[in-house]
Amino acid sequence: MSSVIAIVGRPNVGKSTLFNILTGSKSAIVADSSGLTRDRQYGNVKNSSLVLIDTGGISLEESDMSEAIKSQTENAIQESDHIFFIVDAIDGLLPLDEVIADLLRKQNKRITLIINKVDNNKIDSYSSEFDKLGFSESLKVSSAHNIGFSELKTILNELEDSDEINESYSFTETLKISIIGRPNAGKSTLVNQLLGEDRVLVSPISGTTRDSIEVPYKSNSNEITLIDTAGMRRKRSIKDETEKFSVSKSVEAIKKANVVILLIDSSENIVDQDIHLLGLTLTIGRPVVIAANKLDILDKEKKIVLENNINRKIRFAQYLKPHFISAKKGTGVKKLLRKAEEAYNTSIKELDTSALNKILKDAVFNQQPSMSGRFRPKLRYVHAGGKNPPKIVIHGNNLKELKDSYTKYLENFFREKLNLGETPLSIRYKEQSNPFRNKPNKLTDRQIKKRKRIVKRRKK
Repeated sequence: MSSVIAIVGRPNVGKSTLFNILTGSKSAIVADSSGLTRDRQYGNVKNSSLVLIDTGGISLEESDMSEAIKSQTENAIQESDHIFFIVDAIDGLLPLDEVIADLLRKQNKRITLIINKVDNNKIDSYSSEFDKLGFSESLKVSSAHNIGFSELKTILNELEDSDEINESYSFTETLKISIIGRPNAGKSTLVNQLLGEDRVLVSPISGTTRDSIEVPYKSNSNEITLIDTAGMRRKRSIKDETEKFSVSKSVEAIKKANVVILLIDSSENIVDQDIHLLGLTLTIGRPVVIAANKLDILDKEKKIVLENNINRKIRFAQYLKPHFISAKKGTGVKKLLRKAEEAYNTSIKELDTSALNKILKDAVFNQQPSMSGRFRPKLRYVHAGGKNPPKIVIHGNNLKELKDSYTKYLENFFREKLNLGETPLSIRYKEQSNPFRNKPNKLTDRQIKKRKRIVKRRKK
């Protein structure tokens, strides 16, 4: 069981910066622009069981997005045991701060007022202005000047030892599934459908999700962390600095994941950017499951055409098959998650060395590698080289001369014999060197004398 702390305030007061410092991570996007955080972001305080929730800035704007962010923040407040209310010392006390303070006072929860961005030379001048808010517990902090963090740590230690606890949030090692795709492919809708709640923001506006949001989820067989990512477009289409941050976070999410779900927008068919994302995921080395979303708008004929197009464009990874879902309606969503779990389970299974060598022998017997000049590459033996995805290392001679087509043949042969399904296989070669190469052949005295006798006889 862990105490939960919600970090709340208006936009750009330093909530995400404080979240990153306390968690010892770079999970939340930080930049000079306001309104970067939109969804709830969870993380553990470094070396602690305490759970932090980073929230979007509350504003007075009347828009669907502002209301959605406010709703996410309110959910975080409800989930929390303690609230860190962040205000900006540079801006001073603003009317919006007072509005948020009134909202928080109604929650009947312990609140710590954190006056952020203080300056050493003016530290005593900040208190009186913010005293008007009427919070008994307040701190002055500055990440730039390293002010107030020892006092903040004291509060965190108190919370960890207290009996104020909520339901447990697990951020230990779990099966991590990242959901990637182009903007508006339906990634957040898929997460919400699995959870059965509006956990992450969904909007028809492209680029609604800016951060990579980790959400705990429990299936029948696994503790899972779902990672909702920002939509990824081509580099030349990215002009906004914030979007560059978002794409960078999405790439990190792929590297962090055990399995990746690539979501394709069926309404726009499969495009080059989808292929690029697939290639990126396979290059990073993660098992991937392809999901064609928005099945609800496809008739039978359009589905067949789309399936053929996808299979044609992913011939470089022909072991992958598209799974058709409707994140909005829930069609095929549970099955998709099972496929992702299967891909993970397959990717971590133990590979028996003797079985691998038998497969290698059969593969070479079935089709030998092409000659390279006077020599033919010799594949001698193989062993496992890693997991997630499975890796094998093949030892032999002249392996640098192997053609890419033969490597692809071996990959498909091993995958079939090992029943890897849609899990990729990585093959690495290790050249066996001649231990006597470049070493002089030293003769014994007896051999030297014998050689001289032979040479002498030949001269006669």
